Amino acid sequence: MSSFDDLARRLWSGDLGAAGRLLDGALAPAEAAYRAGVAARNSVYDSGLVRPTRVAAPVISIGNVAVGGTGKTPFAHWTAVTLRDMGERPAILHGGYANDEPELHRRWSPDIPVIVERDRVLGARRAINEGATVLVLDDAFQHRRIFRDLDIVLVSVERWGHATRVLPRGPLREPTEALARADLIVCTRKTASAEETHRVLHAVKAAANRATVSVHLSASVWRHAAGTHDRPDGQAVLVAGIAEPAMFEESARAAGADVAQRLLFPDHHEYTAADAARIRATARERAIVTTEKDWTKLDRFLDRSQVWLLTQTVIPEEGGALLQAALEKAVR
Repeated sequence: MSSFDDLARRLWSGDLGAAGRLLDGALAPAEAAYRAGVAARNSVYDSGLVRPTRVAAPVISIGNVAVGGTGKTPFAHWTAVTLRDMGERPAILHGGYANDEPELHRRWSPDIPVIVERDRVLGARRAINEGATVLVLDDAFQHRRIFRDLDIVLVSVERWGHATRVLPRGPLREPTEALARADLIVCTRKTASAEETHRVLHAVKAAANRATVSVHLSASVWRHAAGTHDRPDGQAVLVAGIAEPAMFEESARAAGADVAQRLLFPDHHEYTAADAARIRATARERAIVTTEKDWTKLDRFLDRSQVWLLTQTVIPEEGGALLQAALEKAVR
């Protein structure tokens, strides 16, 4: 993980001690300026001064109010597949800030088009021209220029209540009050218990006064990069360039991996040949365990026979029928 990312996350979690308190205070004016900018931009839309642009197909937005770690990409994929199974022709629209996520969507479902375009309105029109009947926006809660028929916001159960500050003093893109702008809130759990998820779900529902459901991002099945489905044998080196590596490690251990060493990189890290050489030198003959997202950038560098991927499945839990009904309503 880069020194900058590590510093930011340690600051946000309160792990920098006295130096962190000084830095936190120094960033207060920047946080105030950021809050003011977000509020000003939202007021333009909330007041009706600027109206979102409608396109000729239903739009379903998947987003959040925090920086990474809520499961937007797997949930957006699950949404697109669900819509496809309902008889629709979905397309996934991505803003293009991270190449790994569009590539992951393409690998998961080659039959669902992925449009990478910073201008979501332009991307939507292109997808419609190519035959899409419904559009799924991956990470678009803050992209208010395009009208959405269903605005879904994800909240991490593991993170709920731990962060109240916005960038750069904290990991929030918007204050949690912005959740009230959503049509539906989905609480995602990775390692949290069902009981903790139930508690957080009702706390979020009370705070935002919005319909709220929960899903489990289950990471329990290994896929050998060379084709088998067995779990890794012996000690393993964990490699990750994601927002929440600690949760990935916890899931990997729970799924049976004997993690002996970790190599962590920044979220959305673009791996180089030098990175791969370091990974090979560290692993030697041991198994390498990583995420599907990381593998989209590592597969050209590493021996597949040495690599295992921990796959993630979206399982609707509390309120699952409400989630299905919301999708059906959006495409009517």
